[in-house]
Amino acid sequence: MTTASNQIKSTGWDKKQEFPLTAESLKMLLEQRIPLIRLKDFASAQECEMLYAQTELLNFNAYQDVSPKIEKVGITVFEYNSISKADYFKEVERATKLRDSITTASFNPLERIMAKFRECGAKVRIASEPFYGSYYAGLIRKIEHGTQLHIDFAPLEQSEWEICTITTQLSWTLYLKLSDNNRGKTCIYDRRWQRSDEQYKLDSYGYSDTVIADVDTISFQPYVGDVLLFNTSNFHYVEPMNGQRVAFTSMIGLLPNGEIIFWS
Repeated sequence: MTTASNQIKSTGWDKKQEFPLTAESLKMLLEQRIPLIRLKDFASAQECEMLYAQTELLNFNAYQDVSPKIEKVGITVFEYNSISKADYFKEVERATKLRDSITTASFNPLERIMAKFRECGAKVRIASEPFYGSYYAGLIRKIEHGTQLHIDFAPLEQSEWEICTITTQLSWTLYLKLSDNNRGKTCIYDRRWQRSDEQYKLDSYGYSDTVIADVDTISFQPYVGDVLLFNTSNFHYVEPMNGQRVAFTSMIGLLPNGEIIFWS
């Protein structure tokens, strides 16, 4: 890192950029000692095409107050945080039935990634809320116009939900359909969000580039069938795809008791 102030804020990543999923690499990612885990060939090309074909039958909805446009099938806590927890959980059953109808006709990436975590010795489950039940998990999402610089961190964004008690947040993404133009990379900065960074917030989710001045970064190219995991409290953005970029994804959080929870 190039300045003293950013040295304090950086995480000291291992110089190797990508790691396979193992018990040790998962621990390192949760501790922010590495930037990225890639599960190569997590799903076959045929499986991805089958799941993508199911999405072609669905209506994608755009996030409200998010620019550039991001479209998805499924519900997110992000959307309902400004509405109500009760309304989110009213929608969970409907959204889960739709997700299950899609995966039954193809394959279930959510079950597969949770099984991979268990193989690494992790105790995993879907997040749940007292008096409400399980969260929804498993978005099908199109990020084809890129994103702003941002972070995803439930303790900042969802103050009265179970997920706000996590200590570390990751995301996992399985790429189903990509235009062949080597675009749509995700760029991750070796710079964790801090509460003082809220002064640089631009709108509902984006931040000024000021927060990542002189900070090391890596970018990764998505490939159909691969899963990418990274720590979402690090500043990051997705570059425009200029084509198709369809993926299956959810959030992952580490609780103080060591459990790992999934939600969207």
